[in-house]
Amino acid sequence: MARLALIGALAGLFSGFFGVGGGFIMVPLLAGLAKFDQHRAHATSLAAIVLIAIAAVIRFGAGGEVDLVTGLLLGAGGMIGSTLGAGWMNRLPADRLRVIFILILLTAGLGLTFGGEPSAGFTPERWLSVVLAILIGIGAGIASGLAGIGGGVVMVPAMVFLLGMNQHAAEGTSLLAICFTAVAGTRVNLRHKRVRLVDAGVVALAGLIASPIGATIALRLSGADLSRAFGVFVLVIGGRMLYMALRERKRISDPADAAEGGDGRP
Repeated sequence: MARLALIGALAGLFSGFFGVGGGFIMVPLLAGLAKFDQHRAHATSLAAIVLIAIAAVIRFGAGGEVDLVTGLLLGAGGMIGSTLGAGWMNRLPADRLRVIFILILLTAGLGLTFGGEPSAGFTPERWLSVVLAILIGIGAGIASGLAGIGGGVVMVPAMVFLLGMNQHAAEGTSLLAICFTAVAGTRVNLRHKRVRLVDAGVVALAGLIASPIGATIALRLSGADLSRAFGVFVLVIGGRMLYMALRERKRISDPADAAEGGDGRP
């Protein structure tokens, strides 16, 4: 229980600060520290994200940094995208799509890291912003299913660059959308009995306390500083994905290594 609480607290801080779900922290720690298998780690993380994201959304909302309509559109698009991603996973060349998402992440990360928060000069027409919000949600859902990227990592930069949002509003709105996609995914996991609510509750309770703290720190930073911090975060995620993709390609291209367990020995 103490390990689960620690994992939830760390995830909550990152979730509130960066406007993401926190699964990139929870899943590896649940698998490593709590000894969960991969399915259980993913399912527990997703269930905990529901409450963690709600707490952070409330804090961002109190600061006036949540666009309700855009968040709902992103959530709807995310549900569509995750469904498409699940259906396409075994039919499309996932490695190529993964490379595309990695390039998008690295480009966005570099732009935010070295450019800071883009100027708010670009603001699309209302009808276009609705279409873009749905498309961003769909793209985030597909990326989550095919490339293992959390929705917030895709949605936040997209809202900054395509919808003209400031960094604070993009993070708060992203968390609102994540609430809906996490609920949808958790319903499926509960039906397949992949998550214990007691475990998810401990993680979520600790994250529930920590995520408003992370959000408060984010709201106290300037938009440019927060954008740079988020850019570094995106570069780390993109770099890790690139490393994993290259390692997987090397393993597949070396039949002897793959057959003998990955280290060249029987």
